[in-house]
Amino acid sequence: MAGKKLQKGTGPSGQRGRPSAETTQRRRAHLLEVARSIFVRQGYRATTMDEVAAAAGITKRTLYAWHHDKQALFSACVIAGAERFPRLEPDADQDLRAALERYVIDLHGELSQADSYGMGLLSLGEARDFPEMREAIERGHLDYLIAPLAAFLRRHGLEEEGSVERAMLFVAMALSPLHNTMLVGLPLPSPEQVRAHAARCVEIFLGPA
Repeated sequence: MAGKKLQKGTGPSGQRGRPSAETTQRRRAHLLEVARSIFVRQGYRATTMDEVAAAAGITKRTLYAWHHDKQALFSACVIAGAERFPRLEPDADQDLRAALERYVIDLHGELSQADSYGMGLLSLGEARDFPEMREAIERGHLDYLIAPLAAFLRRHGLEEEGSVERAMLFVAMALSPLHNTMLVGLPLPSPEQVRAHAARCVEIFLGPA
């Protein structure tokens, strides 16, 4: 009598084998997408690990194995967003002015995305009450935005060794329209307004062409 045909992905006992590294990576990325959307929609205080696990289609055991508490999950969500920040290529032959203008435009494009913008609003609304939120946000801002920009500026003689002051000033100028939207309620700038703003930022920062 012929043996039973095993289902694809199962072992002799009928149990499924461990998922591949690629599958696990996709599941973890999906989890962070789901968690970011829940944090944005409900806020940090109201979000629970149970509902995140359910919405992501994973067990609570798996969720806690990947992120041991809500603080760790939120930190991972912040870093996942920070990894999408644009980067300036370290090409010495590029047009510096054009590169910085494109950087401002790309930065607006990323931070205007619904989940990124929502995380920004969330940080304004609740970070004061939750120091762990503030720490994660500061890490994402300093390590993934300010430090790489300062390194680029330093290669062009625009930032002193060991300093990030000019990078901080440039980012503050670059993101002022978004901050005006978040803090004052002004409308988000149009693509044309972002391009004009990028040119003004670079002109102020570098001087007239």
